[in-house]
Amino acid sequence: MTWTENYWDIVGEFYWVPSYLGLKSIPRRDWTIDGDMVSIPREMTNASGPLYRRVRSGEDYWKFFRRQEETFNHIFNLTLSVLPGDIVSEIFKDILGLDRIHDYQLCGAGIRDRYSWIGGANVTTPDAFLVSAESVLAIEIKFNAKTSLDQLAKYIALIAGEKIEGHAHENLNLLYISPSLGDENFRRQTSLEPDKLSSQDAALLERSVSNPQVKALFEANRAAIMDVVSRLQVTCATWVEVLAALDQYRDTLSNTRGDRTLRRLLDGLATEIRMHPLSRVEDERPVGGPVVSK
Repeated sequence: MTWTENYWDIVGEFYWVPSYLGLKSIPRRDWTIDGDMVSIPREMTNASGPLYRRVRSGEDYWKFFRRQEETFNHIFNLTLSVLPGDIVSEIFKDILGLDRIHDYQLCGAGIRDRYSWIGGANVTTPDAFLVSAESVLAIEIKFNAKTSLDQLAKYIALIAGEKIEGHAHENLNLLYISPSLGDENFRRQTSLEPDKLSSQDAALLERSVSNPQVKALFEANRAAIMDVVSRLQVTCATWVEVLAALDQYRDTLSNTRGDRTLRRLLDGLATEIRMHPLSRVEDERPVGGPVVSK
């Protein structure tokens, strides 16, 4: 049993006891049934909110829930928040082509307050955003969703926020992780080459922005935006490659107490990648390529 099973147990508690989420059931005794219509007292409803009902239950619910990108993001970010930043760098260094190790820190939801241009608003929610003294690493997770110029522009705005706030970073990295064909999908969905971004692409990205605050940042800080676009390293990797990187790092661990804890943490993430129905890790593993540990 991996630690992530405990995460799913917690989620199950919220499913079975929705009062933990601030929701209150309306018992049948308070219904007024008239043919095909059901009425309930007004005081039992929210004046400005919707009514909720369960549309999935049992096995159907869990199949639906475990394939969602958002719940996988919870586990991914929990792992990154617990791992020491230099180990995060070790795991991803070959995928990103890093020539040195960085002590990354995950920003999490606090990113809304990190940059003055966001002003605490819900402007954009990166899947993972990590910073060190010398480097920025943004990670976009894909299973079956598409990317876009608008999404790319939001990541560039976040990274530019570092420069605007006075943080000078030598390395700027954006990593897309998807089941397959990462480079090809990026080209088709953005019309850009992932490894050939240049300052000339800044204008195209600005025209593609939909959020007013992001657009205002592009217009007011064109020099910072162009600097980020010209230096940003965009890398597209598959879940098979991420699993191989996890396996490679786990192979270096000893049997000390600390390393056993690290192994358990990484085992949980690896298990979730393998079990996710959209990761396609078995479909994409090349013949003679890295063997995904069981």
